[in-house]
Amino acid sequence: MPLEPSPLGPVICFARKNISARGKSKRYHRVFMPSVIPVMASILSAVLLDPNAIGQAVRRDGKLSNFMGRAVTIAEPECDPDGFFPKGPASVCLEAPPQRQCYTAPEHFGRIPSVTMVQLDKSTPAILFSAASGGVSGWGIHFALLRPGTGKDLENLFMSDTSVSNQSQHAFWREPAISDAQIFVTADFIWGPDESHYSEHRYMISAYVRKPLSLLDGSYFYLEDRYMTVRKYDLEGNADVLSSERQEILARLRRLKVDAESQLRRPR
Repeated sequence: MPLEPSPLGPVICFARKNISARGKSKRYHRVFMPSVIPVMASILSAVLLDPNAIGQAVRRDGKLSNFMGRAVTIAEPECDPDGFFPKGPASVCLEAPPQRQCYTAPEHFGRIPSVTMVQLDKSTPAILFSAASGGVSGWGIHFALLRPGTGKDLENLFMSDTSVSNQSQHAFWREPAISDAQIFVTADFIWGPDESHYSEHRYMISAYVRKPLSLLDGSYFYLEDRYMTVRKYDLEGNADVLSSERQEILARLRRLKVDAESQLRRPR
């Protein structure tokens, strides 16, 4: 999966105009501005299908409209009058049959929801869902890695908190020598002394690896390693933090795997 930079600068909520003055780095800006007619049609459909959906716009995301033969829909809440703070969390659903299954982000994570498909291994597809919190010059981004569950909920395979700020990058990497499933990596800025908000920063690198659980049926993603970069990077200057740190990230993960395997071989 290609590197995904998180958007920088103010992003206006659903059906509001982008008034950002930070337009010089288009790579990190995302604006959702559907026309009025499709929006009203979506809202009407949502209300007819679900009376609790009033105040939310249900839409199909352009990146993923179908998953495992089922339609994908996203519910995006309205925002405050200024357009920067959502009035509730965003959610994503897989429509029936066999039954409607949904996942709702934590409270306040309601802006710019997005879904993409990730092939974790040869036989396991999943949905990467993201939603942003309220904010003007900075905000948080919540991630969930979703699969159909047994009940009415989609199951989140991220057991560790993978949230980052909008000044971040994330990616999935396929490294069979480390894991049989793709590895999820993030880079999130650390604000140091004498640094402005969008200047060069050091970054916290986090790597999440899928592991089987003895108490639960299935495998889930846990934080495997974390470190802070020595170098500073400038995302406004299109720096690619994860690609630059890839060699170090993978070397650390290989050492951890060797250590874990050697501990399993030790007599108890």
